Amino acid sequence: MTDPQSLPETALDLSLDALPVGYTATIAWTAENAEIDAFAAVSGDYNPLHMDPAYATSLGFADRVSHGMLLGAKLSGFIGMVLPGRRCLLLEQTLAFPNAVLPGDRVTLTGEVAEIWPDQSMLRLKVRATKAGAGKPIVVARGSVLCKTLS
Repeated sequence: MTDPQSLPETALDLSLDALPVGYTATIAWTAENAEIDAFAAVSGDYNPLHMDPAYATSLGFADRVSHGMLLGAKLSGFIGMVLPGRRCLLLEQTLAFPNAVLPGDRVTLTGEVAEIWPDQSMLRLKVRATKAGAGKPIVVARGSVLCKTLS
């Protein structure tokens, strides 16, 4: 697989007919301190686990921990810009965050069309986010997304 790119500047325009079950797309994002700070400002979540590296390391992390919902926001960008793109109305998102994302981690987000309901113009995506680990990728988020595609 080639190295995934970041989000495009213009939303892709994929119709429901162009998205068979099994269709996948992938992007990458690198967690940066500036984005973690900006997300704290927007969300109001200044928990020291996210803001204070010394506090986070005292709890066993190598650095401060990115907000899970910052990764959720990146997933929202992926859905609205790539899969399914500009026709998407996000209806439901469920995510689990089994491992932490730290500043400098390069995260690969993958979405796969898992189910389609053409009569309702809806689809469910299986989503997964990983970062590099020792020998194999580490899952940092997993879940599903329900989208309505607009005409």
